[in-house]
Amino acid sequence: MLLDLAETGIREAIRLGASYADARADSSIGTMIRRSNDIFDQTSKSVVNGVGVRVVANGAWGFSSTVIMTKEAAIDAARKAVSSAKAVASTLKDKIEIRTADPAKDSVKAASVLDPSEVEIGRKMQIASVLVNIARNQDPNIVSASSVYMDGSGRRAIATSDGASIEIETNRILFTINAVAKDADKLVSAREYEGTRKGFEFFESIDLRNYARKASQRAVALLKAKPAPSGRYSVVMDTELAGTFAHEAVGHACEADLVVSGESILQNMLGKRIGSDLVTICDDPTFANGWGSFKYDDEGVRAVKRILVEKGKLMGYISDKETSAKLGVQLNGGARAESYAARPIVRMSNTYMLPGDYSVDELFEKVDQGVYAKGTRGGQVDTSKGTFQFSAEEAYMIENGRLTIPLLDVSLSGLTLETLNNIDAIANDIKYHPGFCGKASQSVPAGDGAPHFLARNVVVGGRT
Repeated sequence: MLLDLAETGIREAIRLGASYADARADSSIGTMIRRSNDIFDQTSKSVVNGVGVRVVANGAWGFSSTVIMTKEAAIDAARKAVSSAKAVASTLKDKIEIRTADPAKDSVKAASVLDPSEVEIGRKMQIASVLVNIARNQDPNIVSASSVYMDGSGRRAIATSDGASIEIETNRILFTINAVAKDADKLVSAREYEGTRKGFEFFESIDLRNYARKASQRAVALLKAKPAPSGRYSVVMDTELAGTFAHEAVGHACEADLVVSGESILQNMLGKRIGSDLVTICDDPTFANGWGSFKYDDEGVRAVKRILVEKGKLMGYISDKETSAKLGVQLNGGARAESYAARPIVRMSNTYMLPGDYSVDELFEKVDQGVYAKGTRGGQVDTSKGTFQFSAEEAYMIENGRLTIPLLDVSLSGLTLETLNNIDAIANDIKYHPGFCGKASQSVPAGDGAPHFLARNVVVGGRT
């Protein structure tokens, strides 16, 4: 039914004069459970159904969507999309051109045994309860704990006028536990989280209690933390913070729509050196069981591994049909839409830095005085200026190659290209992390990964 609706919209759009059209029809169900101490703040189930049609007509984009799952509604959405494109076409100086893709016809099944949508909500609530109860009972200084369980099971059909006819099943589960510790007037927190594209059987392979214990132990340890120093230091980033750096500072700057619009520091930089020759960064939607993996993007293009930076040189961008035509590069399956109600835009999938040859201890040994930064509490980047600012969840001073006092509220900032060139050593470990990436009011699952790495001359505690 979903594919039939998408193809109906495509046929109508072409009949009305569109030179190109794509459509997505969605049917999904999701659960969100949030528990704070003894109370369930939220237990909800959401259902999403709809069809979205996007077209190029007279050289302009048009888009329309509907929640009505009938052929008549899909036809009406196509008509509105074509009408809106023709209405704005006369105002455009540059007409839209796209690079067409090889036709793909496929049915992609979810990599799960037990579909989360088939599991009763009581079992899911138990996940949230176990996390909170274990975290709260670890130490007298733990004053609060909260957890979130969320899942989604969906089916999407993608049809395009250049021949794609694809059906995709997807399952995802994510949970988090946040522990808050207090001593006198000091209040600190730490979190642990995990995500999977497997089904509910995933919980048979892990021990939830370990996540809760670790969050509490880390929160209690932060009670001993001292104020962060300010200045330029050698910084060792752990796998989570390094992965965030790869995603935020490098991955976003490699998104071709930002390159085309002049909002990326990496515009006109293909083939040029942008970092240390130790640095290789990839974005790979084909990564097996990756949180952000997919076989086809939302324009029906077969996804491929994208080498963004290789041994310090910028080698590629993440592109869609429009930006690949503008830049004269090959299609690589970089278009993603949050749902049927959103237009596909250029997005990352699983962005990660390749490991090096050092052990983590050897990174510390290379530092006389510096900072070990772990985890992230968020941050911001400006891809047009090539700047970043991240807040670490926890940190430690490094003195004469050894970790010493814990630090509180550590922030790292700097210039992306300067920091890439100042990466002095990369460890041989690597870990991948699930998350959600926001852009243009859309949020999609995106993974990141990295080994520990050492960067020199990073601004700690604010710009100096």
